[in-house]
Amino acid sequence: MKKFLMGLALLPVMAAAQAPAPAPYAKRWPLVLSAEQAGAYRVVLDRDIYTTTAWPDLRDVDVLDAHGKPVAAALFGPEQPTALPARRVVVPWFPLPASPQDASAPSRVSAQFGENGRIVRIEADGGGTAAAGPARAFLVDLSGIRDHAEALEFTWDAGTPREARYRVEGSQDLQAWEVVQDRVTLVELQRGSQRLLRDEAPIRGGLRYIRFVPLDASPALPIREVRVRLDEVHQQQSVLWSELKGRRVSEQGVDGFAYESDGRYPVALADLAVDDYAVGEWTLESRDALDAPWRLRAGPWVAYRVAGQQPSSSAAQPLSSDPSRDRYWRLRSRGALPEQAPTLRLGYRPEVIVFLAQGTPPYALVAGSASARRASVPMPELVEALRRDRGEDWQPAPAYLSPASALAGDAALIPPPTPRDWKTWLLWGLLVLGAALVAAFAFSLLRSRPSA
Repeated sequence: MKKFLMGLALLPVMAAAQAPAPAPYAKRWPLVLSAEQAGAYRVVLDRDIYTTTAWPDLRDVDVLDAHGKPVAAALFGPEQPTALPARRVVVPWFPLPASPQDASAPSRVSAQFGENGRIVRIEADGGGTAAAGPARAFLVDLSGIRDHAEALEFTWDAGTPREARYRVEGSQDLQAWEVVQDRVTLVELQRGSQRLLRDEAPIRGGLRYIRFVPLDASPALPIREVRVRLDEVHQQQSVLWSELKGRRVSEQGVDGFAYESDGRYPVALADLAVDDYAVGEWTLESRDALDAPWRLRAGPWVAYRVAGQQPSSSAAQPLSSDPSRDRYWRLRSRGALPEQAPTLRLGYRPEVIVFLAQGTPPYALVAGSASARRASVPMPELVEALRRDRGEDWQPAPAYLSPASALAGDAALIPPPTPRDWKTWLLWGLLVLGAALVAAFAFSLLRSRPSA
């Protein structure tokens, strides 16, 4: 009995020893932040993430900090207000020391770079750090921006009338420079209640560094903040397409073409890639499991393609329901099927993960786990609280995916074994033990019964 009680005491210890470990993931994507201290960031999902996730609701797509701890993150459609792209992002800038020969021209400098080409320190070639205060020439670091830049906007101390003219130059490596704008004027003038303000400079996208070289002897601008304005047209996400090859099948006496998707895309459009002069009336169905019933998604619609001097083809068909992430798709035709299966094109707009800058950077996005589940957080309310502090036009800053690296690989997609329910086993053991004690007590009474 004493040994049995000791075994019961060890059960909680054994259960704790078999507690599940942190969920493994198949892949990891390091994240590059467009700006520091932005508070919240948005990441546009790519095709590789959709083909890695193990769940239709993308519950295993999460963001981890440098110590592998999850941060507050949530999934949004591209049209939802919380996930809309930021129009303006604060970027770092550096004053440049003047050349000893020409006070209006910047001297040659060397830079100390951090991660992803971001400048952390600038020094003049002759030694010494660039002045920390306002400088006539200055450098703007756009290395953290991968979206199409439209202009730079400046904020300076207001009150003093000023007018300054600059030549704007761009570079990819701080060595070779090209002229972006021959002449840009930044001005602030006030007469009575009237105010003239020009605080922006148009630039061209694709440059990592922008340099402003003064063209006159005006005092240096007391710049407090520099923002890059992103091109709203280029930020609009276009529809991406996943192309599937089909095979001929016959189910319940009806012929058709079957397809299998390689990812959990939020499919909203369907189209067919058919040969020239081909025409047919089609119906599209889908399901997420081989034993599930088929659901009508689109059609019947007439798909055609006509070549010639003015080629034309049928438009893509929107799905009749919400976006679908089903694995299996089927095409049926009211007429005779062609010899070769048409290519099924499924269109979708990538979704967005919004996360808060918690924990220790750098951050990474992970996906592909049979046991992981992203924690539920009230992200719209959290972003709204940040917007109250930073302005009504504020949106989460962009964060960009770096090339993926493998973690647990396909092993993370295998469901873990069902854990043993030690409480149930303990209760059954106690019941069996009690029944055995009652039976032993009854047997002892029968043996000790006196003879008649």
